[in-house]
Amino acid sequence: MSRHFACLTVETAMQDRTETLQIGSRAPEFLLSPLNGQGIVSLSGCLKRGVLIVEFMRGTWCPNCGKRMAKLELAKDEILQTEAQLVYIAAEKGDGVWNPKKFLEQRPVSFPFLLDEDRTVTKAYGLYHRLGIDAFNIAHPASMVVDRDRTIRYIYRGDSQSDRAPLDQVLAVVRKLKP
Repeated sequence: MSRHFACLTVETAMQDRTETLQIGSRAPEFLLSPLNGQGIVSLSGCLKRGVLIVEFMRGTWCPNCGKRMAKLELAKDEILQTEAQLVYIAAEKGDGVWNPKKFLEQRPVSFPFLLDEDRTVTKAYGLYHRLGIDAFNIAHPASMVVDRDRTIRYIYRGDSQSDRAPLDQVLAVVRKLKP
């Protein structure tokens, strides 16, 4: 007997687009506090220093997000050589059960780790994942490259917690945009 559950959906990867953006779209501004720093980090502020890689994370509790951050840390020198910036944006509460501050103390990262506690940025970027087989009120894992004019040049939205953009693809786009 076949059953259909309307509330559970299996989504497919959306390369080159999200629910609200596509390659060539203007990236929405954001203003978020870094968990591993001080002040406010903004899209426009990052772009003054160069091309921006934006890594959307489900949260510090996600083992695949931790692996992705470790992989990006290994590529830190290469990212910096391209004169690119990188930020992590996690749809996670700072005072939540998973304690992201403690996670970052144990596994520090070189780039700003931003918490999108109310999911405003995640929604603006079309990556909000309200309900799915492995998700509830979090972000789809995604990578974007934004040029200095706020134009999105690369999008990879994963269809599961383990589906991530190939790092060599992300860096190839960044290298092409290097001044």
